Amino acid sequence: MLLWLAQYEGWLVTLGIVLFTGILGTLLARSQGFSTWQKIQSQLATGQMPGSAMADAAMIFAAGAMLMTPGLLTDALGFSLLIPPCREWMKKRFLAWAKSKFNIQATTTVDGETRTYSSSPEKSEIVDSYVVSEPKQHKALED
Repeated sequence: MLLWLAQYEGWLVTLGIVLFTGILGTLLARSQGFSTWQKIQSQLATGQMPGSAMADAAMIFAAGAMLMTPGLLTDALGFSLLIPPCREWMKKRFLAWAKSKFNIQATTTVDGETRTYSSSPEKSEIVDSYVVSEPKQHKALED
């Protein structure tokens, strides 16, 4: 698309657009990244897990990389990732896709009891289980 633009508008205008979007994108990504970093720090200070803010940080990083890459389509996608409502919409769509494709399993142990929580793409349910350990046998009984 840059070659097409350069053919119709001239290489000087095309170069100006590439430089302008690169500089503007870097400044926007920097400010968005800084505010997201502050959000992550405040959530960690209050003992919360900053999952959503970490996803925002990754998306802002990707936006910065796209905006530094010459191209009209990469610039459009990069700028859309820097707009918080667009970023939130894309994040929801990605999480819905990931939940439908991947099996998520977590295991915790509390007071000697192990619990497993599992979610599969086919079913959206949580399975709760625990392990009961067998009593230890005496060595004399084994002989």
